[in-house]
Amino acid sequence: MERIVLLSERCRACRRCEVACIAAHHGIDIKEATKRRSEFISRVRVIKGEGYKTTVRCHECSNAPCCHICPTGALEQLESGVVTMHPELCIACEMCADACPYGAIQMDVSSLPVVKVEDNPDDEELQQPRKVAVRCDLCRDWRRENGKSMTPCMEACPAQCIGLMLDDGTTIFPEKPVKKAVKPAAKPAEKPEAAAEKEKPETKPAAEERPAAKPEAAAEKEKPETKPAAEERPAAKPEAASEKEKPETRPEAEEKPVEKTEAASRKKKSAAKPEAAASETEAAE
Repeated sequence: MERIVLLSERCRACRRCEVACIAAHHGIDIKEATKRRSEFISRVRVIKGEGYKTTVRCHECSNAPCCHICPTGALEQLESGVVTMHPELCIACEMCADACPYGAIQMDVSSLPVVKVEDNPDDEELQQPRKVAVRCDLCRDWRRENGKSMTPCMEACPAQCIGLMLDDGTTIFPEKPVKKAVKPAAKPAEKPEAAAEKEKPETKPAAEERPAAKPEAAAEKEKPETKPAAEERPAAKPEAASEKEKPETRPEAEEKPVEKTEAASRKKKSAAKPEAAASETEAAE
């Protein structure tokens, strides 16, 4: 029996598998499913916990409790173990959702034939939306109609963490897309006028000519430069000039006191008297 295999360590919790599930079961494209995501319920749910990310879906238990509890037989388990859903028998009692140990059954709005219009000559059925129980059925009908071996959620997963185990036990995973080398964009063809301008040799602009100097300015430039004369000092006054011409006279030595000179003369006289007496004695002899 086919089963979904999940590598939870690769899961990024991007929820692209949820959008792909909505698009496949409601017949719309991915862009429209993204816009109307709040209107529909995905049959696969992404959950995030502390340190892990994974998806939750129907496990198709060997002895499915949802099939035993359904009062109308809308859920049926075949001999092969596959669980099938008969939505036209569902009364939306939600007993199957309560019995599921994985929380994989949810209630969604679906358009089902509920009454025939007798007055309509084409005998068309009137479609009226109502709530029914939904679960992951591995998109068996969708794969059969589109001729694909992988489910929409497998194709939409960017981490390639969702795989499918086949009846023979082999497991298939979507291949990692090969990145194509981006070619450089071709440059637009240049116009002939632009090409001709590029071929022309580059000419540097001539030096800007200065305007001719006026004759008066030229004559002033030809004159020799003369340094400004030293500033003349103001003429000295006649009184100050006469004072400068007088010879400088040093002050006379200070006169010694008269008392000291008189004492010196007395000493000289007293020294001279014995010499005179000695000369007189010599003459008398």
